[in-house]
Amino acid sequence: MMIPVQAIMVAQFKLVAGLGIFGTYWGVILPGAAAAFGIFLSRQFFIGIPDEIVEAARIDGAGHVRIFLQVVLPLCKPLIAVLVLLTLLGSWNDFGWPLIALKDNDLFTLPIGMLYLKNQTAPDYNSIMALALISVLPMVVLFLAFQRYFVHGFARTGLK
Repeated sequence: MMIPVQAIMVAQFKLVAGLGIFGTYWGVILPGAAAAFGIFLSRQFFIGIPDEIVEAARIDGAGHVRIFLQVVLPLCKPLIAVLVLLTLLGSWNDFGWPLIALKDNDLFTLPIGMLYLKNQTAPDYNSIMALALISVLPMVVLFLAFQRYFVHGFARTGLK
């Protein structure tokens, strides 16, 4: 988590190019989905799940897959909501990686589009401000929709 994103961009680029998803939205989304913070947060959340619940399911005859799918996963709704929201927020506002990973102007993200609007010979600041509002609104709506899970997920993480 202490390594800056710029230090691993070459490796990410090689991975995305090797998978054949360079120049697509998947090339922007997938590298952000496996961030170190998400793994750390998930580990802390799973440690906080009481062992008694898992042991009770095991005594009832459930296997590892059934314990995970029917016992642990329903308890992880706050965790999943937090990870989706934080990953989406980080990817939505990212400027550097989409600029590298996307080659078609039609696929550029909103921060890159705002840069192109600003760099015109006569920038239209009204359009830039409208685009900034449009870029913020989905994140505000998502946060308001998942606020209950978001607060609960951070509150429970790391508690035993």
